[in-house]
Amino acid sequence: MSFKETVARVYREHAATYAGEVSRAELIEGATASLLIEVRAGRLPIDEEAAIRAALMKADEADGKSADRIIAKAARGEVPLVAADLDVVVTLGGGMRKTFWLVTDADVSQMLEVRNRNYVKVRDSFREFRMDVAAIVPVLEKFGTFGAAYEAGGFPPVASTGLAAAS
Repeated sequence: MSFKETVARVYREHAATYAGEVSRAELIEGATASLLIEVRAGRLPIDEEAAIRAALMKADEADGKSADRIIAKAARGEVPLVAADLDVVVTLGGGMRKTFWLVTDADVSQMLEVRNRNYVKVRDSFREFRMDVAAIVPVLEKFGTFGAAYEAGGFPPVASTGLAAAS
């Protein structure tokens, strides 16, 4: 099992130890503690390059999310824009990046186009998700939990398969 698979397995197993809901922070803290034991014992080697890449990806995502805040500050002036605000890397279209210091009007227009495409995808995804939820809620109401419904053969819901009409 790869490092990534092991981390995912420990994460899931740790979540299963809770009788119900658990906060993300508590779940990650507990899974981290379990994984550190394995790493320190030498039973779970860490790919340092992959760990660095993962940290860089998180930094990239965090910086990318700051663009809205920076644009809002610049547009509204409610909270003054300061030089430190521009000390981030902004996400442009096509996987391109640049520091916010160098953003042009063309870049902002491109960001708007990308945002619109993403909005349409999210909107359409939500519509599909809403329909899927509407199909499974009666099954969950009948069986109580997803696991119980699965074990009873409640998925896919009979009405959506056409089996009810054939009966």
